[in-house]
Amino acid sequence: MIILFVLNAILAAGGVFFAILAALRPSVLVTEGADSVGILFYARMYAAKAVPLCVLAAVIPFLATGVVPGLCLLGAALSQAMDATIGLGRRNLRQVIGGTIATVVHALVAIQIW
Repeated sequence: MIILFVLNAILAAGGVFFAILAALRPSVLVTEGADSVGILFYARMYAAKAVPLCVLAAVIPFLATGVVPGLCLLGAALSQAMDATIGLGRRNLRQVIGGTIATVVHALVAIQIW
């Protein structure tokens, strides 16, 4: 079980990394119109929500068990599932694979701590 918790934390840390990268340099992740003010605005809005959620998903399995922590992880899993779905629509295979793996791991950890 600890291996799953560590994998969950690593995946969540990856989410933090990409959210911060998107906020600082969206052109690294988005090719079309990445220099526009709107892209930067939405990348920063995404990071403002993603960073706290990823940090929560990373640490909560080590700190708490029960329904509320499980629901927090299910929320993180749903967020990753939506990221994967967006990646699918954009035909971004890396986003689809990363989001899908994170979805599955977050959901498995949620079940473990529930």
